Amino acid sequence: HGEPCANCDTCLAPPESWDGTVAAQKVLSAVFRLDRERRQKFGAGQIIDILLGKRTAKVEQFDHHTLTVFGVGTELGEVQWRGVVRQLLAQGLLAVEGSYQTFVLTDASRGVLRGERQVMLRRDPERPAKVRSRPSRVPQAELPAGVAPVFERLRAWRGAAAKEQGVPAYVIFHDATLREIATRHPVNLAELGTVSGVGENKLARYGEQVLTTLADALSDG
Repeated sequence: HGEPCANCDTCLAPPESWDGTVAAQKVLSAVFRLDRERRQKFGAGQIIDILLGKRTAKVEQFDHHTLTVFGVGTELGEVQWRGVVRQLLAQGLLAVEGSYQTFVLTDASRGVLRGERQVMLRRDPERPAKVRSRPSRVPQAELPAGVAPVFERLRAWRGAAAKEQGVPAYVIFHDATLREIATRHPVNLAELGTVSGVGENKLARYGEQVLTTLADALSDG
């Protein structure tokens, strides 16, 4: 587009952009897991229902509520997710195949899933203001004294586990879950299981590692 012309709508009121990397990872991760774990391909409607955690008849029919990505996208609404999907298609990070318009990953998708590529998206004008103003990560200063170092140790463990499994970090645990663990100091699996975001599957898979990491961090502190 070159220099701003000061005449057209785009130059007079350029669309606001936002870092949509995590949102893109969530969409691509859902497509990836459906294909890799279930040998299934679906279009926008089903992918968005999965991200929003909607237990529709179709979600129940295919057991999609048991996927690790089920319900990880509640920070956006359906309209916003459709905007994200539309832009991922336009950027070549997602492709459509067949008469059913099902999604498949592209060569460019891999870099996004690995966290090696940033995805900038245009702000959807219907995106709620409260979402726009909410920080993506709570600053460390807002954590109580003594909690921040424990939280960072848990985040470091999560990062290593995510890298080992080749998945985005949020698939393992959200920051909010790690903050609650760092604040509450659960001492056994039963207590850990009461933390928001720690379901039965994640408790079985990561519980012992979390408790060990937490104990190590507290003993160092």
